[in-house]
Amino acid sequence: MEVRKNVALDHKHIKMLQPLIRKHQGNFSAAIRELVELMDLLSRNFGSIDTLKESTLIKKSKRDEYIENHYGVVVPSQILHWLLSGFQDDMPPKQYLLFSLYSYLREQAELDAPIEENPAAWEKLLNDFYHDLGWPIDIRIRSSNRTITVEVIGFDAQINKLAFLINAMNLACGSVNYRITEMENIQTAIFAAFEPCENEEEASESIRQFLKSES
Repeated sequence: MEVRKNVALDHKHIKMLQPLIRKHQGNFSAAIRELVELMDLLSRNFGSIDTLKESTLIKKSKRDEYIENHYGVVVPSQILHWLLSGFQDDMPPKQYLLFSLYSYLREQAELDAPIEENPAAWEKLLNDFYHDLGWPIDIRIRSSNRTITVEVIGFDAQINKLAFLINAMNLACGSVNYRITEMENIQTAIFAAFEPCENEEEASESIRQFLKSES
């Protein structure tokens, strides 16, 4: 007998299921069935789910519990240094982002294409990265007719702003310089459109105007 149920999963659990989903060539139902069979086997071998948890390494670290309970988030050291400096500069130093954070992200995903050429891959990469840091945001990136749109959605306005700033700086300082041409901040989300401009300074100035409008 087949029973149909609707199951709600957040991004973290979807990520955990990816190895099984890939094994079944994208068949989500087959992945869930194998997971259920595996849990049944383990439960019978260990006697109960609680015993299974106690007998394995499925134990959250203090860091994971801290993030999951929304007590705090992880901040890359370069960004933390800038924040602790009391914002002596209106934007984080360029090298903090382009030569460390984003270089690391590219290496992890073996992603050579800039955002404008492969927005979907960058969207996934950034969401995975920020979710691992515990930042309560979702990023959406689209590219069409030389215009890139970026949305940062989350319930913490300050984290939204910081994540948006990082993205805007990356677009401003890339091989093609993009300036902000349209921006809307509704506290729980920031939307902006970017278009190519003459140089990095012009692109950076559009970010400074954004920061002034938010101060």
